[in-house]
Amino acid sequence: MSLLLRATLVEHVADADPSKKWIGRWLEVVDTHAQSSGSRWELCEPQFRMMCSAIMSDIQTAEGSGAIALKEICRIEAGEIAYIESDGNAWVAYITPDKVWFEGLYSQGEGGEVSFAQYKLAVQTYVRFLADPEHKSIEVEFPS
Repeated sequence: MSLLLRATLVEHVADADPSKKWIGRWLEVVDTHAQSSGSRWELCEPQFRMMCSAIMSDIQTAEGSGAIALKEICRIEAGEIAYIESDGNAWVAYITPDKVWFEGLYSQGEGGEVSFAQYKLAVQTYVRFLADPEHKSIEVEFPS
C-alpha cells in the first residue's frame, strides 16, 4: 500500500439538495493504488478518518488554532511534556510521543490511533495549506 496525504479544496454537495454546492477545505489519506469510487469520505483510508476529521474540524487558521497545534507538537518533541489533551471545537486529541488518538465531543466516536509522526505530518501539511492564500493542493507521501 502506498499512502498519500492530501490537503485540498473540494466541492461539497448537500445530500438533501444536490443543487446546493460549496467549496470547502479537505484533508485525506488515500491509497494511491486503490480504485477511486464512492464519496470523498469513503476514499480516505478508514484508519485515518478520525485524524483527518479532527484536524479539519479543530484547525481553522494557520495563525490561531494551527499555531497552537504546532506548538503542542513541539512541546511533545522537546520532551517538555509527555501527554497533552488538546481540546478543540469538536474533538479532543490525546497526544503522546508515540501515538495520538481522538475522542469526538459530539458522539463522533473515539479511537483512530495514529503514530505521533503521522499526526505531526498531517498537522504540518494542513497548516501549510491553510497558510497559503491560494490554498493550492498539497500532496505528500504518508508513512504507513
